[in-house]
Amino acid sequence: ALRVGDDDVRAAVAEWERRHDELARQCEGLPLVPAHGGWSALFDAEAAGLDAPELSRRLLEQKVAATPMTDAWGGPVARRHVRLVFSNEPVERLFLLGERMRAALP
Repeated sequence: ALRVGDDDVRAAVAEWERRHDELARQCEGLPLVPAHGGWSALFDAEAAGLDAPELSRRLLEQKVAATPMTDAWGGPVARRHVRLVFSNEPVERLFLLGERMRAALP
């Protein structure tokens, strides 16, 4: 960021925001905890009726990588979530997320 111009940084931030917005749109109506300035969002597995490791397993079957959170990631409340990293996902691939998320849920 220090070596490139401000325009490049603004373009990168705009793209990450676009990716986040699409992830949020795809998960509309689901228990998503949106990112607040980061590159990943959390999904509340327990609110969706599963524990985080089981949701992670089911999502992987749908070709979605979601990391189950552990106590090391934020204490006891963390373990009910899976982490969805969107920073490197093209928006076009995120178009499939909602369908895949819903297919993994009970």
